[in-house]
Amino acid sequence: MLADRKIPFSESKKEEWELLKQKAEGGIELMLEDSQRWFRATTEGDGIRITSAEKNVRPLMVREPPLIKFNEFKRVAEVYNDSFFGGIGDLSARLETHNSSPNMRYLFMLIYYLI
Repeated sequence: MLADRKIPFSESKKEEWELLKQKAEGGIELMLEDSQRWFRATTEGDGIRITSAEKNVRPLMVREPPLIKFNEFKRVAEVYNDSFFGGIGDLSARLETHNSSPNMRYLFMLIYYLI
């Protein structure tokens, strides 16, 4: 599913970050493709807080709700397109980002649905 949307990111990624924060401001629930479970993203200060869904019947249990900041978003945004539209050589960059960003799967869904 995610492989059908290539995102034209700005160089700084700031515009996209601000757009995500704006769209998550009142809270938005999205489904993770790998688990078919729902999570909630809400703007909190300069970040986006991830919690368990409140409205959807299959909520993901988020025991320690992470607060995603711009630097983590930027790392994930830099490999987003290459993860789906690059070649086999791009897997190392995705693996490195996955290891440094425990919230990568949430960010992939936020990027896919909100940008």
